[in-house]
Amino acid sequence: MFRCSPTPLSPPQLPVPIAVFFLLYKERMVPCFNGSSHPLLSADELALETRPGDKDELSTTGPRPHPAAGHEDLFSCCQSKNFQGVSFTYFAVHITGALVLFMTDGIVGEYSGFVYSYAVEEPLAVVHKVAGYLPSLFWGFITLGRLISIPVSYRMKPATMVFINVVGVLITFLLLLIFSSSVVFLFVGTASLGLFLSSTFPSMLAYTEDILQYQGCATTVLVTGAGIGEMVLQLLVGSIIHDRGSYSFLVCGMIFGCLAFTFYALLVFFHRMYPKPCPALAATARGLLSFLLGKAGKKAGITDSTSFPGLIPG
Repeated sequence: MFRCSPTPLSPPQLPVPIAVFFLLYKERMVPCFNGSSHPLLSADELALETRPGDKDELSTTGPRPHPAAGHEDLFSCCQSKNFQGVSFTYFAVHITGALVLFMTDGIVGEYSGFVYSYAVEEPLAVVHKVAGYLPSLFWGFITLGRLISIPVSYRMKPATMVFINVVGVLITFLLLLIFSSSVVFLFVGTASLGLFLSSTFPSMLAYTEDILQYQGCATTVLVTGAGIGEMVLQLLVGSIIHDRGSYSFLVCGMIFGCLAFTFYALLVFFHRMYPKPCPALAATARGLLSFLLGKAGKKAGITDSTSFPGLIPG
């Protein structure tokens, strides 16, 4: 009988989601409860801090109108007016990126949830105490992989990191199927899988945002796809294992890895088709940003444009 230990919120963890919901409510970011609450900070206070010398100037020029809400709605990127005139590749990039994370985060959920049950069943029949180290090993190497990926990301493009991760997951599951009777390789494969899956989510998010030039709602779509995948694939794999037996655990992982690679290939294909930003438009944006920063610098008493390092793209 296969078991997957549930992970409900314990009482010490409850204040965290309650506090997050309270902050969202106060900032009017909960669509159903934004009628009477007041934002914690106004838009101007969030944008910049007023200097003491500018208070007199602000008082002489009179009051300025403030926006009604502190932040835009969480789902403002999904309004139909934002989709006018966009190409089909815009939607394709969002969908394929979400599907890649649907598979990879789903693998994280189903593997960490069922690897213990797979190990204690035939043909491996690992001792329960020893099998209990497998989920810890998996999450430990996910943590280690995320630490390693920080310096690696300085030298490698996000698309390359995602490719290495997806191919690594695919090869690991293939070797786990080949050496399915080896307990030693189960531990080695678990560590390898955690290492490859560790940086898939941030690399995928960075790659998709680079394609879209930080426009649209890629973060919302990708996070939603990853969360749904981690929920749905655990349920699916648990049902299949219950009906088909322990060997289907690795077969499901192999299938999900193949699908993740396929969706990644489609994402690269749509990336090639996605319209590139116009150089003239980019130059205009840089000029406008330089002008705005120059006015802000003069108002703050700064005349050197180098006081805003990294803000003006080259």
